[in-house]
Amino acid sequence: MLRCQVSGWLHDIGKTAIPDAILAKPSELTEDEWAQVRRHPEIGEAIVKRIAGLAEAASGVRHHHERFDGTGYPDRLAGEDIALEARVVAVSDAYSAITSRRPYQRERSRDEAIEELRASAGGHLDPKVVEALCRALRMSPRQGGDLRAAQRSRS
Repeated sequence: MLRCQVSGWLHDIGKTAIPDAILAKPSELTEDEWAQVRRHPEIGEAIVKRIAGLAEAASGVRHHHERFDGTGYPDRLAGEDIALEARVVAVSDAYSAITSRRPYQRERSRDEAIEELRASAGGHLDPKVVEALCRALRMSPRQGGDLRAAQRSRS
């Protein structure tokens, strides 16, 4: 569980090595810029591996952009070859992206996010992890999906 939490907290730490001009660019990225962004999981892994007590989270950091169908990066892993913590981070990160306001998209509701996550299950995302998150979100009384409240309600 701790490995998963640390992976979630640090999954984008490698973006610290990507120029702000690329990360904050309001228009479409060039192929070269995308190539730089796609390096962040490997950079993040290298950072995390060097920190005592965090090295176990390195796989989750490195593989959070792998896709369940094997078309992700950096290693094109598929299915359960992807560390569980990376699969959890991928689903959580997708939920966050869907429900956050972005320059290129409006903030979407919990129900819209659940629909989109389920549509990505088996391709981009692990279907079991998607369903676990969807169940937790449905149990939560808040629109934002307060997972701590959902966990307390089960206790």
